[in-house]
Amino acid sequence: MPLDNSQSRRRILKLTGAAALPAVLAGCGDGGSGGNGGDESGNESGNESGNESSGGGEALEPGEIELGGEVQAWQGVAPDQIADQENPTLTLQEGESYEITWENLDGEGHNIQILDDNDEVVDDYETEIMDQEGETQTLEIDEVTSEMSTYICEPHQGTMSGSIEVQ
Repeated sequence: MPLDNSQSRRRILKLTGAAALPAVLAGCGDGGSGGNGGDESGNESGNESGNESSGGGEALEPGEIELGGEVQAWQGVAPDQIADQENPTLTLQEGESYEITWENLDGEGHNIQILDDNDEVVDDYETEIMDQEGETQTLEIDEVTSEMSTYICEPHQGTMSGSIEVQ
């Protein structure tokens, strides 16, 4: 029997939507993450803070790394391997030197610290807190060591935290 009246069509749409809602909420819809916190391919990469990869695990070339600092996350600026990523994983070469330059994007108080697995600052690699929007700071890392595991903004470490992988 054909569905000519709008009441029947609305009822079918309502029932179809109600049946699909639990599947979407469970992460079973197309393009979802599968509900496992991973990426679209189902990989569970990154850590609790939602870090993204620095480009397939390839180490960044020694030199300058640029980030933007705002309360919701560190924003990758340069090099291209981390551009446009939130809290990008910094894959660094052991024994090499890097400069991490970051810009205050929101006028809130931020700094940067390099931590070890015990959440302690490694070799005094930290900056003072600055709160001027547009201001920049550079943290010079003379020599990357295997104890470096995380970079954070101390006042906002719940959202501004990224992994460091040493190769």
